[in-house]
Amino acid sequence: MRSESVLDHLLSEGIISEVLGRLQSGKEAEVFVVRCQGNVVAAKVYKDRAQRSFKNNSSYKEGRSVRNSRSQRAMERGSKYGKEAAEDAWKSAEVDALYRLHAANVRVPTPVMFFEGVLLMELVCDAAGNTAPRLIDVSLTPEQANAGYHDMLTQLVRMLSCELIHGDLSPYNVLWAAAGPTVIDFPQIVSAAQNTSSERFFLRDASNILGHFARIDRRLHTRSGDAHEIWRAYAHRDLTPDFLPTGKARPAPRPQASAARPQASAARPPAPRPQANRPGARANIPRAHANIPRNQGPGGRADAPFQRQLPARPSGDPRRPARAPEVLLARRPPVQASARPPLRPAPLSHARPGSPQSPRAEPARQPSEDSDRSRHRHRPRHRS
Repeated sequence: MRSESVLDHLLSEGIISEVLGRLQSGKEAEVFVVRCQGNVVAAKVYKDRAQRSFKNNSSYKEGRSVRNSRSQRAMERGSKYGKEAAEDAWKSAEVDALYRLHAANVRVPTPVMFFEGVLLMELVCDAAGNTAPRLIDVSLTPEQANAGYHDMLTQLVRMLSCELIHGDLSPYNVLWAAAGPTVIDFPQIVSAAQNTSSERFFLRDASNILGHFARIDRRLHTRSGDAHEIWRAYAHRDLTPDFLPTGKARPAPRPQASAARPQASAARPPAPRPQANRPGARANIPRAHANIPRNQGPGGRADAPFQRQLPARPSGDPRRPARAPEVLLARRPPVQASARPPLRPAPLSHARPGSPQSPRAEPARQPSEDSDRSRHRHRPRHRS
């Protein structure tokens, strides 16, 4: 198997001196108990993507970035080198989170070394010196659950003060150790400032872990708004590592879907009609004979004109002067004569044709009776 081959490589390199056994196997990695520099530590060997049961982690990785710009561009393109760089960045995310949270006094396993994709860290033990069990496997009294609840509140506040959210917190990822509840497994670590779903992840983590203690000690149900109070303090930049919720806050009520959709008449009242005295609004004046076509009068004849009353213009509008309602005819009004007088033909003058006083030529003369006689007079006669 790959895990055993990776441990053999660590043995050959002298990083570890002995493999004592397998501790547990999860959906992202397998944990072994090994001996390193004379101390018994836990070695976490990550699985390949093809072997992991949890693969849809794109929402968790939102906001993560690597320092190498070439690797970042390759990861965005999804090339072969980019996929390998994404795997390395996913493995190193837990290591970076452990070092950061351990420095902020969050109760997590102390990191020892990260070599060739294997994380070496402190082996968490219980009060008897044995390997600490998971919280889901421990039977607690109401007093222990109450104390564990307030302890986990402190851990959540300190983690959020570091701008980090576990993302997959549950009783399966908390060990009931001698020093107190210890948080483990951070491959799905979420950036609180750069992930758009950070609030949803935080409230879900708090509901999973705090609800477990509240089911044991029912008095804790009255503190259901503690997680919302912590997040509001973070959103308003008032959160400090020593912040303690008051327990008086209540979660925001969720909108409930109605059983039946109300009718449109009951849900939406009719919109008020615009008034005539409002600037820019049309008057609500009914038109006379609204059901009659424009070219037909009340008597039913197409040539009968009818009157249509137009709305009055608003009096408060300074751009449009107030006028009384106009009464117009449906027919087009006749064309009115313009102010310019029409052209009339010039009177005929008795001047000779061709003279400058006569703009028009003299009309042709009609043949008279005298002219006909003279024409017959000069016609030659036929001799018999």
